[in-house]
Order: sequence, then C-alpha cells, then structure tokens
Amino acid sequence: MLAIVCNVGITIAEFAGGFISGYLALIADAVHNLSDVAALGLAWLGVKGSRLPATKKTTYGFKRIEVMTAFISAVSLVVIAIFILREAYERFIDPRVISQPVVFLTVACIGLAGNILSIWILHSERGKSLNMRTAFLHMAYDTASSVAVIGGGVVILITGWVAIDVFLSAVIALMILWSSYLVIKEAVLIFLEAVPKGIDFDAVLEAVEDVPRVIRVHDLHIWSLSSHEAALSCHISVAEKDFPAGPDIIARVNTVLKGQFHIGHCTIQIGLDDCNCPDVLCRLGARTRKD
Repeated sequence: MLAIVCNVGITIAEFAGGFISGYLALIADAVHNLSDVAALGLAWLGVKGSRLPATKKTTYGFKRIEVMTAFISAVSLVVIAIFILREAYERFIDPRVISQPVVFLTVACIGLAGNILSIWILHSERGKSLNMRTAFLHMAYDTASSVAVIGGGVVILITGWVAIDVFLSAVIALMILWSSYLVIKEAVLIFLEAVPKGIDFDAVLEAVEDVPRVIRVHDLHIWSLSSHEAALSCHISVAEKDFPAGPDIIARVNTVLKGQFHIGHCTIQIGLDDCNCPDVLCRLGARTRKD
C-alpha cells in the first residue's frame, strides 16, 4: 500500500509536469507509471481476493479477480499506448517547443526517486508470489524508463534537439504495448483454462504414470485457478487386484503433483484399466506402464 500511494503521487506529478512543459515523454512515462500502480493494486487485490471464502456459487473462491482486473487494465493501457504513438507521430510531423525545462526535469527526478523508493519497499516481498515478483519487475522497468526521460530532457536543454521527445515517447509506448500484450496473453490463457505457464503436460503425465501400480492415465486436465495456483483432474487406471489400494495410490499421486509441480488442487478418479473414452491421451495411445 505504501508503494501504491508513492506511485500514485508520482503519476499525478508527471502528468501535471508533462502537460505544463509539453514534454510528451514525461506524459508517456506517467502512463507507464500508471501501469505500475495497476500492477501493485493487482498484487494487493490478489492477496485480499485469495483470502475471501468460497461460496456455493463460487466454489473456488475469488482467485481469478486478479486475472479479470489485469486483463481490463492491460486492454486500457493498449488504448493509451496507441494514443501516445499517435501524438508522437503528430509531433514528428509538427515539432513543438518544450517549455518550462526546470519543471519537467524536477518532476522527472522526483519520479525517479519515487521509483527507487518503491523498489526498496518491494525488494523483500518479490519472492513471495508471482504477483509481487511481477510488481517488482514493473517498478524496475519503470525506473529505467525514468532514467531515459531525464536523459532526453538533458539532451533537449543542451542541444535543443526536440525530436528526441518523439523518439522516447514512442519507445515507452512500445514498452507499454509489450507489457500489456504479455498480461493479456496470460489472462486469456487462464480464461481458456490452458495448461499453466511453467508446467509441462508430458512431464506431469510421466510423473503420475511412474507412481507404483498406476497402469494408465487418461482424461488429464491441468488449468490455472489464478496466476499462481494450478488445478488438475485425471483418471488413473490400475489392475483389479490393486483397486482396493486406491486411496493409497491417490495419496501418492497427490504427493508427487504437489512436490514436483506445486499443484495443490487435484481431483483424481481411480478405475480399472478399461478406458474407452475419446480423451486425447487415449486417442494418441498413452504409454502403458511396464511391470
């Protein structure tokens, strides 16, 4: 929350300084900083949302709140980045004089100091979750952007080359587009219930099949509950003589999935080796475990 308050102040100051001075790169950096506020807010919202209890209608709780908010924020940032690129093009065709150099340099330096402070605040939290690691990287990225803005301002003061404002604005807008694309891509894959990033489907299949007394695995599905929690469901086939040991086999499978792949939400059904379902693994001919 301290980092959020700090970056909201930086964003307001940079917007004001950019409009007063006409320095587009500073406005672009303010928008980029706004994405950091969103990232920090999502990290906070994700923590709070994950603590909300499940209900009969939301049986998994509200773990995807962060994903929904991230998607909306990323789409809005794409619109803003396109606006910056359009404004940069117009200024390339019709260059504008940058006024109030002291104002924009002062504001840019304040923004840099605020970003460094935010990095220091988040440094100890960056390894606790994907949200916090992403937020930390956002701040580190924005610090580099602030350095570029200050450098461009100094170049304008020394040489009068105002075209660098257009160049830096375009670079920052492209950075926003790239960051937004990555968020949108991840959010869409989560909504489509695709296999989570960092989890290899074949590796999971092999690990489960390697559990003693498991003959075949089919109907295997792996998806994301949120940006940092995965779920899995599957059917495992065993020999008829091993069927009474089903609970023990399931417990071993759960241990493997939790220990090797950090998948904590597993629904496993055990049955005899007589699968005739149209599952992708059955169609491809899943490997049969050797005795």
